[in-house]
Amino acid sequence: MLKKIIHCPYSHVVLLVCVGFLAYSNTFGVPFVLDDLESIKRNTIIQNLENYIPGGPGYDFLFRRWFGYFTFALNFHFGGLDVSGYHLFNLAVHICTALLVYTFVRLTLSTPFFVKSKGAEQVTLIALLAALLFIAHPVQTQAITYTVQRLTSLCALLYLLSLVFYVWGRLKAESTRNKVKGDHKSLNWHVLLLLAGSFISAVFAMFTKEIAFTLPFAVLLFEVCFFQGSWQKRALQLSPLLLTVLIVPVLVLSDESLSESGGLPQTEADTPRLDYFMTQFRVLVTYLRLLILPINQNVDYDYPLYSSFLTPAVFLSFIALAVLFGFAIYLSGFWSKNISNVSPELRLISFGIFWFFLTLSVESTFIPIADVLFEHRLYLPSIGVAVAVATAIFLAKEKSIGFYQGRIPIIAAAVIIIALTLGAWQRNQVWQSEVSLWEDVVRKSPDKHRPWYNLGTHLLTNSGKPDEAVPILRQAVSLDPQHAESWYN
Repeated sequence: MLKKIIHCPYSHVVLLVCVGFLAYSNTFGVPFVLDDLESIKRNTIIQNLENYIPGGPGYDFLFRRWFGYFTFALNFHFGGLDVSGYHLFNLAVHICTALLVYTFVRLTLSTPFFVKSKGAEQVTLIALLAALLFIAHPVQTQAITYTVQRLTSLCALLYLLSLVFYVWGRLKAESTRNKVKGDHKSLNWHVLLLLAGSFISAVFAMFTKEIAFTLPFAVLLFEVCFFQGSWQKRALQLSPLLLTVLIVPVLVLSDESLSESGGLPQTEADTPRLDYFMTQFRVLVTYLRLLILPINQNVDYDYPLYSSFLTPAVFLSFIALAVLFGFAIYLSGFWSKNISNVSPELRLISFGIFWFFLTLSVESTFIPIADVLFEHRLYLPSIGVAVAVATAIFLAKEKSIGFYQGRIPIIAAAVIIIALTLGAWQRNQVWQSEVSLWEDVVRKSPDKHRPWYNLGTHLLTNSGKPDEAVPILRQAVSLDPQHAESWYN
């Protein structure tokens, strides 16, 4: 009976929901901070749901992300500026995304590529581990607890939903071809509905955040990794999703607010593209470190810009990333002439690594953004890492069967997941007020002007502590004497 409960998918759903609520149980009173103030609290557009009727003014405010802001309008309509509703919605998005990670892995292990795989027999184990690693990881806190970053988490949910619908539809199509008897017409309608759901989810993702641009490439990567057959037939099912790749470029090019800066917001275009690109080699290594060892998390990293490839930090980071990418190619088995010699589990690990690089390509290549590093940008890429690590744990379990019946890797995974959950809860403590948030940043980025300025400003205006604010603002002035607001305060 106990074994049935442990392996029951419904018990896995309950477990994921419980872990999500435990990790974020202390976030429902977190106030609006940073960009929340302009995007939500002082944004009059979202304060009237009628603004989002067809042709309404809601679409004039950042049309490229109207669907994400529409969800803020729903929050305001039902609860005004009560922060608990916004945080509950964010947590629901996070839990649903974790459930989609679980579903996505189960579907992946049901593809023809895994027919003779041991991983297919342990589908629930790998899927559950991947979803738990994803939902519990402290690096996700910025995408969930920082209210406006719902744009990132919601986009990831729609991104993954589109992929799940697509894979489900492809599996239905495969079963239709292999079916000798039965209702072929009904199955074909199921396939069409699933592929339509994939397309619609993709479109909504594109209108939530620009990172959805990589979705068609992620679907293509999945086809290459786990499906077989004539590309002529596969192209028919792929073509609708591949066409969505045009949506984000068209939206960006048609945005009048970006016309003066060559397609980039003025505040983001100040960083030279080459410098931003060079710096991202080091940033990607930092992202990997955060996923492996989530310590010293920071909402405002003091990160230097690099302008030369030969700078040791850049060059060594490039070497490390090249080795990782090459390792993924090796694990994939694409180089093998005999597909039967390719390990399905190793290819799944390589898919997770490719996913990491692909989903970071919008924000970590040549498109300069004002801040070179933000933790919420890891939300979507971390799914690939979670899948790769979960698969590696399964392989470790299989290899260590003679050593305490293969339980050591599972026990270690359970300990890690518990530690990650506690780490997420602890990290959320920092977000309890703007003062506690900026005090944390000042400790970790003491040589950066912005944390001192923001801490001093909030002590002065929100906490009514001018005696404490003055020395902090003086430090801000000493770090940036040209910053007028610091002098004014």
